[in-house]
Amino acid sequence: MYSKINLLFFVLYFLFFPLLAFADEIYLDLERSLDLALKNNYLILEKKAQIKAAYENLKVARSEFLPKLNTSYGYRRLKESPYAVLRGVPGEPSFVTGPKNNYTWDIEFDQPIFTGFYLTNKYRLSKLGINIAKLEDIEARQEIVKQVKVAYFQVLLAEKYKEVAEIAVKNLEAHLKDAQALYDAGIIPMNDLLKSKVALANAKQDLVRAENNLKATISAFNILLALDVNQPVRLKDILAYRPLGISLDKAIEIAIGQRPELKLLAERIKQMELQIRLARSSYYPQIAMVGRYERIGNHPNVNGNGYTNPYNFYLTLQAKWTFWEWGKTRSKIKELNWKKVALNREFSRMKDKVKLQVKNAYLHLKTAEKNIETARISVGQAKENYRITDLQYKEQVTTSTEVLDAQTLLTQAQNNYYGALYRYNTAIAQLERAIGKAINVQLSLRND
Repeated sequence: MYSKINLLFFVLYFLFFPLLAFADEIYLDLERSLDLALKNNYLILEKKAQIKAAYENLKVARSEFLPKLNTSYGYRRLKESPYAVLRGVPGEPSFVTGPKNNYTWDIEFDQPIFTGFYLTNKYRLSKLGINIAKLEDIEARQEIVKQVKVAYFQVLLAEKYKEVAEIAVKNLEAHLKDAQALYDAGIIPMNDLLKSKVALANAKQDLVRAENNLKATISAFNILLALDVNQPVRLKDILAYRPLGISLDKAIEIAIGQRPELKLLAERIKQMELQIRLARSSYYPQIAMVGRYERIGNHPNVNGNGYTNPYNFYLTLQAKWTFWEWGKTRSKIKELNWKKVALNREFSRMKDKVKLQVKNAYLHLKTAEKNIETARISVGQAKENYRITDLQYKEQVTTSTEVLDAQTLLTQAQNNYYGALYRYNTAIAQLERAIGKAINVQLSLRND
């Protein structure tokens, strides 16, 4: 009996454990969020794999300097036994020189001595490949950091919009209660009461939309961190104003020195130079040393055939020089030189693009910064306007329409303020991505 109960318990546990695990809410701050993303994001894992592949490619290039060993085993059967004829001898007698069945086994090594610097340049290209893979990893990390920050602030903004919607519902419920009391007392007409009910219904719909929008932004945030799409998370609220201490000229200067895209292009130019040297190796002879140990026989054990010595070893110094290919090498070098010119042009174009990206991000930052103070003042004014209008309505000095308008202005002002904070913080993330480096900012002491 007890064994059956225990078995049932374990079955239910393993069936519902995943659901229970995801039911627990995770609390994250920005630092922890970035840490999770940089460890688990699929783009980051892809770049790590490419770095490992580049290191293995370097090992391949290093192995090209070492001797190559190979072995082979073969069998050949002749229709007739080979023979030799003694010309000039009376009767021209003949005699067998070998068997019909021929087995061979050999071991060979090939050691390159001079390849026209082909192997050296190929090795250098592999080392550059590691640098390029690492720079691509840095570029991917910077992009993920920006995306996580933007997604983090999107979640915080969605939470603020939800809070604003909740406040609107609460205010309109209180207003409807006042309107109902006034209507029951015969002070206001039915249409005033209906306006209050419609406004409250609309506010509740806005709240539902805000709640669903929050869920959607959390799901998008989870994907960046490689969490389950339905994992509940709660984020530390850092949606605030942080003064920026960097000038536009300084930001551009840092970007030119730090952007991984520019460093990548510089490495690709070096890579093209090595490829040109690689192509020039065809102008030189190729010199190699070849050693071979060979055994022959008329039996699978290759232990001799009775006609020649059963084994032999020889060492060969081999030189090969392809000196004419109808201009193939020259044309290849010209092609690579033009590609190098194109890369230099791309580098100059990328520098201008980086400068423009930095300036645009900086201007967006300054625009959002100016709007924060304006929006903050507007929130205070809207709150006071709603308070006064609500009191006037209770004293029947104003109409229900004025209260509803005041609530609309308050909701709009609060959303504008949080939107300005969101745009400012995401503009910092965009600027950091544009310059390729994190910016030090100070948290404002103002608590709005």
